[in-house]
Amino acid sequence: MAGYLTVKAHQGLNVLGENNHPYQGDNRKMRRISWHAAFILALLIAAPAWGDMLISPTRAILDKDNPITSLVLRNTSDGAKTYRLEWEDKRVNAAGGYEPVEKGEDWPSAADMIRFSPRQITVGPGENQAVRLNFRPPANLEPGEYRSHLKLQVVAEVSEPASVVEMQSPDQEGLAFKLFMQMSFSIPVIVRHELGQPTVKISDVKVQSAESGKSMALGVTLERSGEASSYGKLVVEMQRDGASPVELIGRKKEVYVFHETREKVVRVALRDAAIPAGSWIRVAYEGIAEYNGILWDEKVFQSK
Repeated sequence: MAGYLTVKAHQGLNVLGENNHPYQGDNRKMRRISWHAAFILALLIAAPAWGDMLISPTRAILDKDNPITSLVLRNTSDGAKTYRLEWEDKRVNAAGGYEPVEKGEDWPSAADMIRFSPRQITVGPGENQAVRLNFRPPANLEPGEYRSHLKLQVVAEVSEPASVVEMQSPDQEGLAFKLFMQMSFSIPVIVRHELGQPTVKISDVKVQSAESGKSMALGVTLERSGEASSYGKLVVEMQRDGASPVELIGRKKEVYVFHETREKVVRVALRDAAIPAGSWIRVAYEGIAEYNGILWDEKVFQSK
């Protein structure tokens, strides 16, 4: 009978191993550890970010005029999912990823001014469940933007896995691996109190050459000023000449520039592997959601 290594994987590449198979010999051990790591990493990268759970909206905005909102979770899988809800504070770092805010660090957290219920939620297969958020501003709240992330941590013991993958070890007969995917996730919850709109400029656009078999891309640098974050989409349009129609050749949805970030570089993949010389290209950062209808900035240039 084959032995199994059971792995529970959560978003953020937090990997826990159980029932580890004993190894003999340092070289064999290192080979197998490397194979295990590569196998798990490949599956995690390939896994969908949200698994079998849909959530809408993927962010929440609250203020004194809109103090209540709800998040709706829909389970599209065949098994029940249970999540424990809690706050976490994290900032965007220079590389564009998230990092935790250290305890005691000066951070405009929204956690203490928002109540949510329930604290734990079970969503049956094909069912919808709602999480209610209620903004309760403290007295004399200073103007500003406050943000925390609502984490929905899967309770693996009572949740069906999003997927189960089995694979045989390539260098040891009788050793197999079973991966149970259990996906947790978090969404930003933002409070804006007596703030105006930010200003965002497209400060630079650089063409990134297409790799073999891939399309071109643009590296778009956004510079934000003001205390509020921005939220929008980047669109890239092309017109070959004055008699040609305008074509949408690239789009990046849900582009944030959070309040702690003054500059952000966004890669926008293009439809085509090459742009005809002489074509006119328009790059625009357009507001969505609460900023719908706002044109943050646009740049127009001619390809060479």
